[in-house]
Formats: sequence, C-alpha cells, structure tokens
Amino acid sequence: MDEHQFWTLVDEAKARSAGQLDHRPAALEAVLSTLPLESIQAFQRRHEQLLIKANSWKLWAAAHIMNGGCSDDGFRYFRDWLISEGKALFERAIADPDSLSAVPRREYFDLESFGYAALRAHEKKGGGELERDFQVEMAQPTGEEWQESDLPTLLPKLSARYQPQAHQ
Repeated sequence: MDEHQFWTLVDEAKARSAGQLDHRPAALEAVLSTLPLESIQAFQRRHEQLLIKANSWKLWAAAHIMNGGCSDDGFRYFRDWLISEGKALFERAIADPDSLSAVPRREYFDLESFGYAALRAHEKKGGGELERDFQVEMAQPTGEEWQESDLPTLLPKLSARYQPQAHQ
C-alpha cells in the first residue's frame, strides 16, 4: 500500500467520524473492513512506518507540552492521534513540531484505539492476528533528548500557548 492509498483511507475515516475524534477508530475499522486481508496488513505496515517517521524527541516534546506530560506509551498514542489527523498536519508536525500550536486546544491529544483499528478489522474478517513489527515499540526517538527546562526555547509557540507562565 503506497502512502497515497494510506492517507486516502485515513481521510475517509476522518470524514466518516463527523468531527468526533473518538469516532475515528471505529470509522477506520469500518473502512478497513471493506478491504482484502492483505490490504489491511499493508495498511498496518504503512502505519508502523509512519509511527517510526514521527518518532523524534522534538515531536515528543510537543506531545509533552500539549498533553501536560507524556510517557513513552503516551507518545505512541499521540502519534496515533497525529496520523488520524491526516497527511497535511502529520507532515507539518514532522517538519516543525512547533507548528502544532495552530491546532485547536482540546483536553488530550492521543488516540490509542486508532492504532488498533487494523488489528480489529483483520481479526473480524477472519484473518486472525495481524502481523506487527514490535520493533516500533522499542525504537529510540531521533534527534536530541531534551529536559523540561529546554521546552520554551525548543518549542516557543507551543510553550507560549500551553505554558504561558514559562514566558513571564
């Protein structure tokens, strides 16, 4: 599955969810359920590739700021949310995590169940357990590790929006 096909499926799921973030996983599962098993597997592989692409310390810093803290699992779920937003926002955030300051605020920025939609669709279609690359979970982020005191300088727009006391 090429990247264009992947993002088309993500966009379709997002459209079907009618603006409801929590509905995106079920919408994606429904979209994927119409595909052959090998296409669902290919979707999963592409999803894993994008999780790796988004695995940077600077993006983790953005997740930390936006969510008021962020564990390693939380960062995975943040990247699932980011993928669920579609290609344009995903690519902007990869290039410049501080650009996420333009995203409307909400209570949280994670969507764990979006990362499991392909697994559920594959299983429901009788395909059994989906093959997954567990190295995704163990991969180290790219770039420079940060300290919390670095965040206002590292991501000034996000810090100003989510941690205004840091700029006083």
